[in-house]
Amino acid sequence: MGTALKATTAWNKKFWPTGGEERAFLLVELTGEAKGTLNNRAPINLSLVLDRSGSMEGAPLEYSKKACQFAANQLDSHDQLSIVVFDDQVQTIFAHQNAMQKTIMKQKIEAIQSGGSTNLSGGLLQGIQHVKHSLEQGSVNRVILLSDGHANEGITDRSKLLAIAKEFRGMGIGTSTMGVGDGFDEELMAGLADHGGGNFYFIAKPEDIPAIFSEELQGLLSVTAQNVELTINHAEGVTIKQVYGYKSEQVEGGLKLSLGDVFEGETKSILVELSFNPHAVGTHHIFDMQWNYADVTEGVKLCSLKHSAEANFTNDLELLGQTADPHVEKEIKITETAIAIETAIAAFDCGDEERGIRLLQQQADTMLCAAIQSEDAELREEAQLLYNQLEGFSYSNYTRKTLHEKKIRQMKRKK
Repeated sequence: MGTALKATTAWNKKFWPTGGEERAFLLVELTGEAKGTLNNRAPINLSLVLDRSGSMEGAPLEYSKKACQFAANQLDSHDQLSIVVFDDQVQTIFAHQNAMQKTIMKQKIEAIQSGGSTNLSGGLLQGIQHVKHSLEQGSVNRVILLSDGHANEGITDRSKLLAIAKEFRGMGIGTSTMGVGDGFDEELMAGLADHGGGNFYFIAKPEDIPAIFSEELQGLLSVTAQNVELTINHAEGVTIKQVYGYKSEQVEGGLKLSLGDVFEGETKSILVELSFNPHAVGTHHIFDMQWNYADVTEGVKLCSLKHSAEANFTNDLELLGQTADPHVEKEIKITETAIAIETAIAAFDCGDEERGIRLLQQQADTMLCAAIQSEDAELREEAQLLYNQLEGFSYSNYTRKTLHEKKIRQMKRKK
C-alpha cells in the first residue's frame, strides 16, 4: 500500500550567510495522494447542524434544506447521518443512522420550519454527541454547522465554544462551519473551524449554500489521511519565529500543529519563518519534522512520515546572490497580504478607515509589482482582487466578512 501523503520542503533561498540570518522562510507542503476509486473510501460519520432561527426564514432556510437533502443523496448505506436544528431550542430531526431511507430523510428535512433565537452551542454539542456515539476507527467524523447569526442562547462565550471544538478535534471529530449573510459572528465561526480542524466558508448569498455544501462533502468523500499532526523539532542555533497557516503549540523540543484531515489532491501549506545564528560553511541540519496520521486509503493504518530540513551556509557572494525560489517567494507575498488584511481590519474596527484603506492599497501595489517582476498570474489576480475591494470602499459587516474570509484563505494559501 502506498503512502496517503507526500511531503515537500523548499527554502526561499538556496544559500545563507555564515554570519547568521534574521529572516529565512521554509515552505512545507503536504499533499493527499490519489487513492484510486471512491468504492474504497472511508465511511462518513456526519452530523449536519442547521440554524433555523427567525432570521433564517425564507431563502436561507430553503437553500439550507436543499443542501441537507443533497448531502443525504450523496451518502452510501455504510455512512452515518443525523440532522440537528436549533433556534432557542435544539431538536434532532433524525438521529444518527445509516443513510439508507433517503426518501424519509429528505421528507423530514423538508418539514423543517424557522423559529426563534440562536442556541448555537446547544446545536453544536448535540451534533457532536451524535457523531461521538457512532465514532469508529477509520471513519471520517465531521460536524457541519451552518448559521446566519450570533450565539445568543446557551453558551455564548467565544473562548468556551472554541475550547469545545478543540476538545472534540482531539477525539477525531472535526468541525466545519458555514456563515450565511452579513449577520453572523465571523470570528467565532472561523475560530470553531480552526480549532475543530475543519473548514470555514463565508456564504454571501443563500443560493450559494448548496454549492458550498457540495464542496465540503466532496472533500469528505475523498479523505486520504485523518487527524494529521505535525511535530517540528529544531536544532541549536535555529529559532522558529512564526508559523503561518495553522495554529502551533509549544511541546518538548519544538512545535506541534494539528492539520485535520487531508483530501485527495489537497495541499496543506505551512510557511515557517526562522532566524539563524552564525554557522560554519557547509550544510547543516535545521530541524526534523514528523507527521502522524491515519491512512484511510485502504482500511485504516496508523502511519508516521519523517522529513529533515537542511540549509546551506556560505561566504560566496555569488551563491548568496542567487535568485530566490519563485514559488516560495509567491507564497510569502500571499501570506504578507493576509497579514496586511488582518492589520487593516483592526484599523477599520478602531474607526481608522484611512489607515485601513492605505494598508490595503499598499499591499495591492506590492503584489502587482511582484506579479510584474515574476510574470506570475496568480499574484496579479490576488492584487486585482484587492483593487476591486477598494473600489467605492465602504466598511460594513459584509465588507468585514469578505476581508476576513480572504485573510483566512491567503494565510492558508488556498487557491
